[in-house]
Amino acid sequence: MKYLCLCYYDTKKFATLSPAELEAVGDQCHPYDAALRATGKLVAQGSLSQPQTWKCVRPQNGKAVITDGPYTQGNLQVGAFFIVEAGGMDEALRVASKHAAANYGEHIGFAVEVRACEMFE
Repeated sequence: MKYLCLCYYDTKKFATLSPAELEAVGDQCHPYDAALRATGKLVAQGSLSQPQTWKCVRPQNGKAVITDGPYTQGNLQVGAFFIVEAGGMDEALRVASKHAAANYGEHIGFAVEVRACEMFE
């Protein structure tokens, strides 16, 4: 089974970080990324752009309408994602716990949400 892991952060707290603090966050994340890859369970991993650059496409009156911004409003947004292959939720959680958002970054609201997902390949 595959599991989608969504990595959240607090956009308001993140916006207050200095360039040196941002670099420190990246430096802290690298060892966790390596640990995640070392599990052998990582299918895909990626980071997302800042929410102010996002667009949303929704149906309106039978047509696709494009608007600015994220679909949901709020301080917590998804900043990265990864997909793991696991035998069940417990294993997926063990693998997800290797990610930086599960171990570091409490000061910027890091968190990882784990969801079972079906892949259409």
